[in-house]
Amino acid sequence: MKPKFILAKLIFCLLPLVAMDAVAQNVKTKIKDITVYRNGAMVTRKGSLNLQKGNNTLYLNGLSTELDPNTLRIGISNKNVKILSVKHEETVVDNEKAQKQSTTSGKRLEMLKDSLAFFRAQMDIINEEEDLIKANKVVGGRNGATTAELKAMADYYKRELSGNATKKISIDKKIRKYTGEILRLTQEKENNQKDIQKRDSRVKLIVSSDVALTNVPVTMSYIVFSASWEPFYEVRADAVDQPIKLVYGAHIKQKTTEDWNAVRLTISTGDPSEGNAAPEFQPMYLPASRKNNSVKKWGPPQSKLVYGIVVDQTNEPIIGANVVEEKTNNGTVTDMNGKFKLEMTDLKNKLSFNYIGYKPSTVAPYENMHIALEEDEAHLDEVVVVGYGVQKKMSLTGSVVSVKSKTKSSRKEEPEKKVPLELSNTQTSTEFEIDVPYTVPSDDKVYDVSMLTYNIDADYRFSCMPRTSKDVYLLADLKDISQYPLLKGNAYVYLDNVYQGECVISPDFSEDKYPISVGRDKDIAVKRQEVKDLTSKRIFGSSVKVVKCVEITVRNNKNASVEVDVVDQYPLPKYSDIKSELTDNGGAEVDAEKGKLTWKLKLAPQEKKVLRFSYEVKYPKTYGFTVE
Repeated sequence: MKPKFILAKLIFCLLPLVAMDAVAQNVKTKIKDITVYRNGAMVTRKGSLNLQKGNNTLYLNGLSTELDPNTLRIGISNKNVKILSVKHEETVVDNEKAQKQSTTSGKRLEMLKDSLAFFRAQMDIINEEEDLIKANKVVGGRNGATTAELKAMADYYKRELSGNATKKISIDKKIRKYTGEILRLTQEKENNQKDIQKRDSRVKLIVSSDVALTNVPVTMSYIVFSASWEPFYEVRADAVDQPIKLVYGAHIKQKTTEDWNAVRLTISTGDPSEGNAAPEFQPMYLPASRKNNSVKKWGPPQSKLVYGIVVDQTNEPIIGANVVEEKTNNGTVTDMNGKFKLEMTDLKNKLSFNYIGYKPSTVAPYENMHIALEEDEAHLDEVVVVGYGVQKKMSLTGSVVSVKSKTKSSRKEEPEKKVPLELSNTQTSTEFEIDVPYTVPSDDKVYDVSMLTYNIDADYRFSCMPRTSKDVYLLADLKDISQYPLLKGNAYVYLDNVYQGECVISPDFSEDKYPISVGRDKDIAVKRQEVKDLTSKRIFGSSVKVVKCVEITVRNNKNASVEVDVVDQYPLPKYSDIKSELTDNGGAEVDAEKGKLTWKLKLAPQEKKVLRFSYEVKYPKTYGFTVE
């Protein structure tokens, strides 16, 4: 009996330990740090644990329901604690506040329905009373009624019907009021029904501790993809002899189901949604597929999605070639196989293809494009490509093995910080660590953060394209733009603190200089017109010949001298049976590949200059176009 007693006593002593091990505790954590990516955000929470000796089951509650469980990380900085299990769970819990609100609204709804039924019943009684009164209009029987009796009856009808009319107006107002409130509460009840039981996100954490511990720090991080930021800029020009002030800011928004209250914010140019899989080598076989010998005729694309490949003269794919839709900021770059896809805004626009060391090419879009770029021997030996920038060969030593954000010139000044922050460069991105707490609610609204101000040297010039606009624009050519960690975004332009409008900064497609339109200058007038006496259209058999003469007048109405670039154009043939010839360039610089004419004018105060150029076009009259 004695051994049994000892065994029972031992089991009794172990029961509290088993019970303690089975008890789970809820742990509160608080959001401390947020790193916002272009798409997504990393949330870092911190808290503390009270642990008993042995295994502990912990629930870290109140997390975002949008978190990606694959990105969940837990850290405990204590050598006596081991993490045994981490599991993300989603449960449905009762929302007491929403439940209470729903109950109150339900009671109010029932009372309104009862009141509405009462007033409708009253309205029915009044209507029946009126019907009864109107049915007894005949009085006096066969002998008729005296005047006094008729007057008394008329007064009775008037009094009763007037009283009923007043009652009906009052009851009708109440019926409309209660009906509207019933509809509103019914709609609210339907909308709030989903809030009565809400999703709750939590992490079940099982740890083992060698000793009992209190206030053990725990750190948890995860990524949510329902958050993002977009860059925006303010371009401020004060004087043509001063640098451009470029304010770099971020539009942040999130709907992660958890508010970011007074958090330490970091804004990163990285994008975890793009993935990180490097391409794998695959053998290349010829032919790629068995095809028949029929040649596919050229045809315009059937949709705005244009795709194709860019190769060199040896048919090798060109990686990273720029593909830009002309007249827009819409563009892309070729992938590791030289292929590209681009959703065009207008199929009438041409596509421009260019790459360092090759001559640019501009063509109209067509299905399954095959673009072969020709080497530019004049520049091929002078430059090499590093990341998104270009460096002279003589400045490179060794191998280019990684891409980093580097300063290309010792003249670059430190940017002015709009808020306290640290600017750091990683291997693949730039991060702005803001040192003041920020609050961003989970409401999917945009919140602005102005981060840095760069003072960028710029060359100012006036430019106009009278064929497309009657205005002359002041342009600022920003120097060494590639050394700044800029992304594509909208820019709000100010000239002498006066708002001029918006433009788009697209550093992905910029060169060493990047032009920005600062504003229109009304003190320089430009006019473009055809010279009718020198313009003609004639038909010769099956052909049409059009001769055009264009006159451009530029006048400087300022009290100071100015330099103005005037840009115009003449048409280029798209098909071989169309001939176009520039017969008089009017002293302009000619880019024959683009049909571009450029005059660089120097105008004294109040000076006027007149420019003329002529061209002729011959084409079969079966074409139905008009020569501009």
